[in-house]
Amino acid sequence: MLRHLGEKGGIAVYTENILEALLDLDGANEYVMLHKDPRLAGRHTGRANVRELVLRAPSRLLWDQVAVPRCVRREGLDLVFQPKLSIPLFASCRKVFVLHGAEQFAVPEIFPWHNRLYNRIMMPLYCRRADAVISTTETGSVDIVRLVGVDPSNIHVIYEAQHERFRPVPGARAEGVRAKYGLPDRYLLFVGGINPLKNFGNLLKAFARVKEKVPHHLVVAGFNRWGYERELELCRELGLQERVHSTGFVPDEDLPAIYTMADLLVFPSLYEGFGIPVLEAMACGCPVITSNTGCSPEVAGDAALLVNPREPDRIAGAIAELLQNESLRQELRKKGLKRAERFSWRKAARQTLALFERLVHGGGSGG
Repeated sequence: MLRHLGEKGGIAVYTENILEALLDLDGANEYVMLHKDPRLAGRHTGRANVRELVLRAPSRLLWDQVAVPRCVRREGLDLVFQPKLSIPLFASCRKVFVLHGAEQFAVPEIFPWHNRLYNRIMMPLYCRRADAVISTTETGSVDIVRLVGVDPSNIHVIYEAQHERFRPVPGARAEGVRAKYGLPDRYLLFVGGINPLKNFGNLLKAFARVKEKVPHHLVVAGFNRWGYERELELCRELGLQERVHSTGFVPDEDLPAIYTMADLLVFPSLYEGFGIPVLEAMACGCPVITSNTGCSPEVAGDAALLVNPREPDRIAGAIAELLQNESLRQELRKKGLKRAERFSWRKAARQTLALFERLVHGGGSGG
């Protein structure tokens, strides 16, 4: 189910990567790609075991709950996979979806009221009706059981990863990207969509506390999402306009160089279901500061500085400590490069495919 393909954000990154890895791994099974946007069809015309169909529906709900089940019956599909937070409740086949984290339940107060209502009603129903729920971390699986009430035997932990393109970029190539985006000589980096969950406001407050002590600027490689207006207003209130640089959304081919040239990635989300930018930065040799909440500690291990994301002073202290301690930065670079090696989309695809085959041929979720 690919109605969200083409969107920005971590779930779209997950979908593109797991799909690419599955198709590279598996030439035996047939894959039917279900699109909502006809402009996104045709990506896989060279693969003999792939068909792409465009399903029409006036809304996402009708696409999920009417168009997809009709297609399942018409095409005789064995299993439907939804990478984004829902399932077709009445599809006559096995159903698997990915619950990327429990942030909607762990910090519900930061989400719009209609999101809270939808998640409170629909997410437990999706989880009960799914044949398997994929969680991307062990922490996430525990939170899903605790906060959503999912049967733990129905949850399968399959880690995400960073794409192989994320590795240190040589100087000349990196400098070309610096010139393209007008990046400053020394900078801290934030990557992601700006919304209250990403806690960008507390990052700005932390940066305001250290800006007179360091020559660095703050580079924001991302895009605006819900609630971003308050964050941008805070940038003006704190007088940071001259020290904060927004690149807008950065295509994947340029991101490795931006990570490589950064002195730090600061990623203090209130709750991350995984946090792919943490691994992307590590794989490029960029030291990381991230949150001690949610699933971030599990992903980062001992290869990052962990801070309380609700305390700007703590974030500021970690920034100052890392910028002023070259030996600590080098230690985190080495640990980060080694940590990133533990994660692989190919491994994720193998585990995902094994789950699919157990469901279709084994008659159960496999525990």
